[in-house]
Amino acid sequence: MSEQKDVVITSRALLLISHKLKTPLSIINGYSEAILSQAKKEKFSPFTSKALEEINKQGGRMSVLVDKLMSFNKVMTAQTEGIEKQPVYLKNLIKECASKAIAQEEENTPPAAMPEDASLKRGTFVEIDCPEHLSVTANEEMLRLCIRELLANAIKFNNKMEKIIKVQCANHGDSISISVRDYGAGIRPQDVNRIFEPFYQVDDYFTGQVSGWGLGLPMVKRILDLHDGSISVVSDRGLGSIFTISFPIV
Repeated sequence: MSEQKDVVITSRALLLISHKLKTPLSIINGYSEAILSQAKKEKFSPFTSKALEEINKQGGRMSVLVDKLMSFNKVMTAQTEGIEKQPVYLKNLIKECASKAIAQEEENTPPAAMPEDASLKRGTFVEIDCPEHLSVTANEEMLRLCIRELLANAIKFNNKMEKIIKVQCANHGDSISISVRDYGAGIRPQDVNRIFEPFYQVDDYFTGQVSGWGLGLPMVKRILDLHDGSISVVSDRGLGSIFTISFPIV
């Protein structure tokens, strides 16, 4: 009973924090965008223009974090019997999520000098291997959250110039699996058992910091639990990780 009460209190606290941050962030982002749109007319100094761009950029990032906090709270308080499920075709959904993940990565990554070796590629590439009409019975919004989170992590924990992400879907007869493979930093053995804990963050060895709340993977696990599914991870330090989510065929 005490544990259930703690969950309710935590949920209310997260919801309150989210809403309290949402309004001032909307004002900050709205005004900074409005001022930036007038930059050429007003002829701001280089310093002022750069400061405004950074304020707008960081405000946008904070808005994304608050949205994730609200999504996490919604998922964690959901009940299995209250979830609307329907057949969702995977290939189109994954393509949509991949496009948004790549666009966000490009938006958050500062321009870099071209490599001296012209044969070296730069950018993020998502390769999708999924039968055209393969579908799972799930809540589409929650399934979208799962795939977007796995793709975002695959991109974030990769410091290579060319980031290759491979997504593979398969029908196993009694379940449908979606695997997301990256060739990035990998996860240390001591972290693998903790990455599904709320607010736990794996140290990012190539930047020294990690953006986010540490809520993405716990949210994915909760969504799989609500669908009687599962999530597993195989990772080699320095070689990358494979996250696989599975949904039962109903």
